[in-house]
Amino acid sequence: MLLLSHNKLERKKMNIDKGTQFVVSYIPENIDKEKNTKQKMVFRSALFDDKSKVWTTTKGETVLTYFDLDRNGYRTAKNFTITLKG
Repeated sequence: MLLLSHNKLERKKMNIDKGTQFVVSYIPENIDKEKNTKQKMVFRSALFDDKSKVWTTTKGETVLTYFDLDRNGYRTAKNFTITLKG
């Protein structure tokens, strides 16, 4: 199961097969190793694969680990929203 949104009021669950591409949007703490002081939202093309997962941090936050197709590496997003492609 994968969350479409981190927001408890909007939380919906759905199955996403490995190999599914989607767009994830969120406000990261840092962008290009600099503090995101303007709270800029990013939109990333992503892939759900064997290493992708939704999990809970020790602080109780729901986060998504995904493969970032734009940056060619794994990222973790909190306060995220997923939009399926296609």
